[in-house]
Amino acid sequence: MRRALLAGVGLWIVAASGCGGAQAERPSAPDRAPAADYTVRRGDFVERFLMTGQLEAVRSDSIIVPRNPSWNIQIRWMEADGVRVEEGRKVVELDNTALLSEADEKYLLVLDKIDERDQKKATLAAQEQDKVFQLEQKRVELAKAEIEASIPESIVERREYQERQLAFRRAGNEYDKTLEELEAFREASASELSVLEIALDKARREFEAAERAITTLTLHAPRAGLFVVAENPWEDRKFQVGDSAWTGLTVARIPDLSEMRIESKLDDVDDGRIAVGDRATCTMDAYPELPIPCEIVDFTPIAQEGDRQSVRRSFRVSVALERTETALMRPGMSVKVEVEASSLPDALLAPRGGLDLGVEPPIAHLAGGGEREVRIGSCNALECVVEDGLAEGDRLTPTWATERG
Repeated sequence: MRRALLAGVGLWIVAASGCGGAQAERPSAPDRAPAADYTVRRGDFVERFLMTGQLEAVRSDSIIVPRNPSWNIQIRWMEADGVRVEEGRKVVELDNTALLSEADEKYLLVLDKIDERDQKKATLAAQEQDKVFQLEQKRVELAKAEIEASIPESIVERREYQERQLAFRRAGNEYDKTLEELEAFREASASELSVLEIALDKARREFEAAERAITTLTLHAPRAGLFVVAENPWEDRKFQVGDSAWTGLTVARIPDLSEMRIESKLDDVDDGRIAVGDRATCTMDAYPELPIPCEIVDFTPIAQEGDRQSVRRSFRVSVALERTETALMRPGMSVKVEVEASSLPDALLAPRGGLDLGVEPPIAHLAGGGEREVRIGSCNALECVVEDGLAEGDRLTPTWATERG
């Protein structure tokens, strides 16, 4: 009984191994007939050219480094990139250490100018009082001389009368001279005080300008929206805390998300492949199921280096979108731009996989065997325009199958 069971198990193992061997001998997938259709046909040929770019707002409010005495200033604090901010909210704070020190110096200068003016006022006031006193003395002397000169000549001797008349005229001259000196002193004093007031006003203006400059180094959002940090042109990256920025440089933007466009680059070796007005299809990498019609609207006339250390040059291309998906689109998102570079209606088209384009002239591998020289026009990723050598309905064999054979 036990031997019978063992015999049955052995037969089952042999049968299983035989089935496994049969499965191992099945033909592999590459040996199967190709599923693609390699038939020459007539149809519309469209040559497409691919570019990559990123979304950018058509309009945006720039946050710019204000004028400041140091001209080149460091970013001390910055709001996080991509944060939604309210109007008037602090978004960037620039280093004000140098301006604070300068403001202190300007304030001390204002105090010095005030002291200088007050001291000058006191000195001139004392000198003016002295001259006023001298004038009063001269007035008294003139009045006394006038009384003595008014005595008739018949009462005093002629010589004394003449001396009194001379003394009266001399006292009058002295009074007039002292009065002129007082008036000239007052004019000079007013001029000196005016110069000091001008210097004081200048010091005050410089101090107020320094205080305003300190307040301007705290940048606020001009309106509510998405805070987007700008690119640092020297580092090929976005600005960071600690970076230095020049006066007039944009360090951040608040874009208007209601209308977006695409900024792309065209390598100089592809010059002439696209033109303004070419239609295209733009697809966001994050949403490949949402293609959007678009159009080439502008590109720079001169190719430029991407950065200072690169030898590659490219044209900057602007692409307009037919519509803006405000709920999905954000500045900086990557986009594929598929341009319809050229089209040819009712062309004779051959599958590219059935052509050997590495030889001159190109060769078509026929399905029934053999090869045929052909003249080829433009090609895209899948098909080529046949100018001569094939007819509609001809069937080709894929080049990988002929190479394996």
